[in-house]
Amino acid sequence: MEIDYARIGRLMTLSKGRSHDPYERFEWPARIPDDQPWCSNDLLTTYGTPLQAQLDAAQQIRLSKWEAVNFFSLNVHGIKGVLNFVSRCIYEERYADVSEYLHVFMGEENFHMWYFAKACLDYAGKIYPSIQLQGDAQASTPELGDLYMFASTLIFEEFVDYYNHKVGTTDGITEILKQINYQHHVDESRHVSFGREMVPRLYRLALERADDPDAIRAEVSHTVTNMFRYFISLMYNPAVYADAQVYEPLGFRNGNAMRNALRSHPARKAVHEQWFKRSAAYFTKQGLVTDLNLAAL
Repeated sequence: MEIDYARIGRLMTLSKGRSHDPYERFEWPARIPDDQPWCSNDLLTTYGTPLQAQLDAAQQIRLSKWEAVNFFSLNVHGIKGVLNFVSRCIYEERYADVSEYLHVFMGEENFHMWYFAKACLDYAGKIYPSIQLQGDAQASTPELGDLYMFASTLIFEEFVDYYNHKVGTTDGITEILKQINYQHHVDESRHVSFGREMVPRLYRLALERADDPDAIRAEVSHTVTNMFRYFISLMYNPAVYADAQVYEPLGFRNGNAMRNALRSHPARKAVHEQWFKRSAAYFTKQGLVTDLNLAAL
């Protein structure tokens, strides 16, 4: 499948037409009220489990704050990695036909990193440390290295966009948080479209240059499946439960114990499927994964 240059052109036009000065786009209050949620209750990692009903209103608001900080921190670290990759490859021959859009992409992602970091630092006083993917991140060829970068970026963009869209369109959320989530959703819709153009191209290139295409297919399916498992795990940060001061009232000895209980809770499987079903359907249709069962991850 060849890349759709008409779509890339439309993305360029949309980006230019909707460009804004991020430093003037938002009005940043000095503080955020303690009695307003940072996200809706159905985005909390306790949602769907009996633990949700055991949290009072104040505890749910605290949990919403630190889970939002976790998502914003994930964006900060994810964007840093993507910018590092794109800045290295932007002028390489294989990206010459999309180099101009990559400039636009980098500019928008830099703005996103800035305002997510600002929200963390101004209203929570910290950014959570990054958590690196272990084990299966290594690629057997340079072409696969590029594919895995674009594939993981695409999965991550759709992962956080689910959160961004819900927060950005939900009443009752603190206004500055609602605005930055909505703006990110608008911009990321273009980035998702771009990623969906690049992933099939890079997969095809990896297969064309492979001595053993079947082995490459198996490697890609295994690695991309693990990407889904990894991003599901990132939803559950033990530091969140410690900062929100909820693990002890809920009967856990520490944040790690609460994290493990929630990550494996049967009720959360349906939530994982809801969050990732769009990405899973796309990667299955493109042939990068086979027999992907989100509920089993």
